[in-house]
Amino acid sequence: MAGAPEIVAATDEETVAVRMYRGILGDCFLLTHRIGERRYRALIDCGALQAIGATGSKPATVTSLTHLADVVQNLLDDSGGVLDLVIATHEHFDHLSGFIKQFGLWSQFRIDAVWFAWTENYADPLANDIRLNRSKGLAALSALVQGAQAGQAFGLSADALAETVTQVQDLLQFYGEIEPVAIAGQALTGDAAGAPNPRPTGRPPAVPPVSCLDVLDWLKTRPAPDRIRYLDPGEQLRFGLDDRLQASVFGPPRMRNRLLQLDPTEGAGREVYLTQPGDVGALATTLALRSGGEAAAAVPAGSHPFADRFRRWEPEDSNDPIARLYYDKDPRNSARRIDGEWLGAAGTLALKIDGDVNNTSLALAVEVPGRDVLLFPGDAQVGNWLSWHDQKYPAKPDKPDVVQETAEQILGRVVFYKVGHHASHNATARDKGLEMMVSPDLVAMIPVVEAVAKEQKTKNNSDGWAMPYGDLYKRLKEKTRERIVRGDGDPTSEAKAFAAAGGRFALTYHASDQPLWAEVKLTISAAHA
Repeated sequence: MAGAPEIVAATDEETVAVRMYRGILGDCFLLTHRIGERRYRALIDCGALQAIGATGSKPATVTSLTHLADVVQNLLDDSGGVLDLVIATHEHFDHLSGFIKQFGLWSQFRIDAVWFAWTENYADPLANDIRLNRSKGLAALSALVQGAQAGQAFGLSADALAETVTQVQDLLQFYGEIEPVAIAGQALTGDAAGAPNPRPTGRPPAVPPVSCLDVLDWLKTRPAPDRIRYLDPGEQLRFGLDDRLQASVFGPPRMRNRLLQLDPTEGAGREVYLTQPGDVGALATTLALRSGGEAAAAVPAGSHPFADRFRRWEPEDSNDPIARLYYDKDPRNSARRIDGEWLGAAGTLALKIDGDVNNTSLALAVEVPGRDVLLFPGDAQVGNWLSWHDQKYPAKPDKPDVVQETAEQILGRVVFYKVGHHASHNATARDKGLEMMVSPDLVAMIPVVEAVAKEQKTKNNSDGWAMPYGDLYKRLKEKTRERIVRGDGDPTSEAKAFAAAGGRFALTYHASDQPLWAEVKLTISAAHA
């Protein structure tokens, strides 16, 4: 972005405010830069978690999702329908569903600029590889769920199949509608098949959007082409009124080893690796073969795990004596069946894809006049956080006298932290992240509704999601001296904590018994005007 910041008249009060919309398990943050009567508004994400499961099983989740109508209406009223910048951090429903569920309202907005991570650029070969593999995996998992709902048993007991389908559905809820895509070696089809950089599904985006991918493509149509940016780690960009704000792009990384690491390596954490094409291909091919008909016929011969002479497939109604014994309902025989074993990989694949997308989050450190920093990491997981220390900022200075800084130096000036992934266990690095935030003015906002998190139950997790995660939440309280604002927090208690600890942030709420939003505001010192 152009030029040095302009000098601000001393009589014009300058503030930077961060508004978090409450009552949703999802991210919707409005960054407002004000000088006198002028305003610059940047929106970071807008979404809430999707409600998957039996009707009535997740009332808090449904309430959170429907709450988006009030959120977007307030954004429209407050901004007059003009947003200077929209930042879409990553392709997840709890960050983008507001554009799906409230598209009628969003169609009334004027959006002047949009920022994405480099991973959303169709002209980037590595981004395309990652996106296409993810889309194939999602399509394969969706086909599995649809097959089970249509009555296919896949060689599993009803209980085992239901457990697998529930696990997969829980992860598919992060994407909206899952689009069909070539999953067994077929060529892409549709209008985009011959385009240089087609959508991974091969079909044009839906308007109104029905998937998170649709939302990203729709956002790309809103500003002028030269106002769309795909950001690389190490970049620095000027924005805000008179270009007085500066964003350092921390992530996502371009190094595969960083994209691979989702969880901490110490303690009970484990590393989970970026979804591999082989994992996706194996599941997709098996699904196609199990489906039979045209889907099975379209599978290339080389995709089979064994040569033809070693491969034998008989339907369950076959009269072949070996097949009849294999499909025997007698528990002594059915326990030996292995044709459903491949489904054990489906849940793992779903978890991998989910973590992969979080790790491609656009992570930004926003510096305000006076050099304080506001940290917005999206849902970046451990590899993304660690990669911040792999380069200096800016990574490629455009002038010889530019002073480069390390991530540790920038983190040391963080006074506001948007807590990643609703304060889950693996989205805030400790030693290379939180412990480097040493400012005595540090405050945090957590976009969480604990009642919604607890509704996301599985057979292996009967208590739902641990959000906020206990150990992290305890340390956040210590680091911030209790100056934490939650999406489901008690305004009176939060205001008391801010007043008791002091500091430079003013905390305000939307005027309501159940405030729609909370906002922290930092006044820029006259010395920095």
